Amino acid sequence: MKKKIVAGLLVAAMTMSLMGCAAEEKITEVTGGSEAMSDAAADTIVTVVTHSIESKKDDKVLATGSYPEIILSEDYAASHSFLADRINDLNGTWEENVKTNTAENAGWAAVEEPVEEGEYYMDYSVDLPRIDDKIFTIMVYESDYTGGAHPNRFSESYNYNVDTGDEIGISEIVTDTDAVTALIKNKLEEEHPGILEEVESFYYDEDGTGDAFKSKFAHDAYTWNLTSEGLHIYFSPYEIASYAAGDMEVLLSYDDLGDLIKEEYKITEEQDMSKLVETKEGETSEVEPEDKSDVYNDAYVASVDNPSWNYYCSDEAKPAAAKHISLTETSKEKTDWLKTEDWANENGFTLADPNYDDGTYTYVPYNGGDYGYEYTSLTIYDTQTYSSQYDLDLFYLCMGADDETNDFSAATQYIRWAKLVDGVLYVSVGHNGYATEEPNSCYMVAINPDTAKVIWRSNPLVSNASNFQIVDDTIICSYGFTSEPDYIYLLDKNTGETVESIPVESMVEQMEIKDDTLYVATYDTAYTYKINR
Repeated sequence: MKKKIVAGLLVAAMTMSLMGCAAEEKITEVTGGSEAMSDAAADTIVTVVTHSIESKKDDKVLATGSYPEIILSEDYAASHSFLADRINDLNGTWEENVKTNTAENAGWAAVEEPVEEGEYYMDYSVDLPRIDDKIFTIMVYESDYTGGAHPNRFSESYNYNVDTGDEIGISEIVTDTDAVTALIKNKLEEEHPGILEEVESFYYDEDGTGDAFKSKFAHDAYTWNLTSEGLHIYFSPYEIASYAAGDMEVLLSYDDLGDLIKEEYKITEEQDMSKLVETKEGETSEVEPEDKSDVYNDAYVASVDNPSWNYYCSDEAKPAAAKHISLTETSKEKTDWLKTEDWANENGFTLADPNYDDGTYTYVPYNGGDYGYEYTSLTIYDTQTYSSQYDLDLFYLCMGADDETNDFSAATQYIRWAKLVDGVLYVSVGHNGYATEEPNSCYMVAINPDTAKVIWRSNPLVSNASNFQIVDDTIICSYGFTSEPDYIYLLDKNTGETVESIPVESMVEQMEIKDDTLYVATYDTAYTYKINR
């Protein structure tokens, strides 16, 4: 599958706090600092309709989808017009996304022939855990399958100010973000022992905080709601840890929180909301599949197949080199945490990025997956003329199936870095996670870009740093991860065979060469090595 989409699961019975349809009818009572509506005007004020979508060809269902529509009663919508506008926007977004992606998924299904009819899907659903005079909360659950080892799923929350329709960030309801961060981490570790160590290794530090949980507060990126039970925090697969970690939820009770929640947002009595929400099933409608019949005949994009998940060396490979470099450690500076950006600045380097210019070629990866960085395609340009030299689709090389066993990858693998040397494209391919999640991962691969054929694939678990280096007939790469051995590997440039493994203190982030010195930044240690030719 060329493209991944996100979508949703369950449409549960919606429950909300009791609110009357006309302002003059409502009777309020104070419950823990928040007003809840009484049963005096218990008319339905929200209807949730689930709309189903199919896309067919010759009566065969190629893809399906579903999306919710939240409909406010006329009286309630009229008295909360700003909120009604926000909900109408969400309704429109869900409908457009599901219809568009179902048509596209059906187009892919027609050319990729899924195992089962209607195997590709995209679903949204919602739950409404709270509505009172302060907050209208919508929990959105998304799920999709468009090929690969497993479906994708994700949850997000919208907490709206009932009067203004503005979205309320989690930072607005708490009094001390650092204290709440500590509570979240403690509760998460208590319920999932060892998870914080995985999060620390999994987390990609974009803003320099060094802490995924603090970063989420800084960007108001938590999925959350506040009910009579307390503060609920939700983490989707891949959000802070590997897919194998699954969905995780943290509940911080009011006893846990103390005065860390502002009084005006607290709601301490359980709300009986079943009378206020009606759920309905809409009729199933159809969308036409997109025409994808010519996708694999694109003259400008060459697809690279996956010969094997095991070590592989084709007849095109040159004989192993007679001589390789060696490395002699010349310095080792250990710290609690080495910030790669600071290390790079101190030594005159730039942070490694798969989108870069080596002076001869410019490498532009694309098709970044759900998170934007899981690239499976690569265009290589001439740096001087910026004319396209190669455009390669490495999706099958990254994800499978392979020609040897017809197996797919159990984790999302992608292009970590690439370099074209002497007519051969060398690529580091792997996933961001533990070896137990997918042991057949984190390879070096040599590709003939003119034929889009794999020349060799190394053994797995040798390359997951942000870059690698090539010196003479030796490739310098590295693999490591939390609770796994960390090594620098020297590979034969012609065959991909491992020549030497050098243990290091922790996972290598980046490697650079200046003169005859190799500079290495790991998680907590800066090394230098003399390159012996």
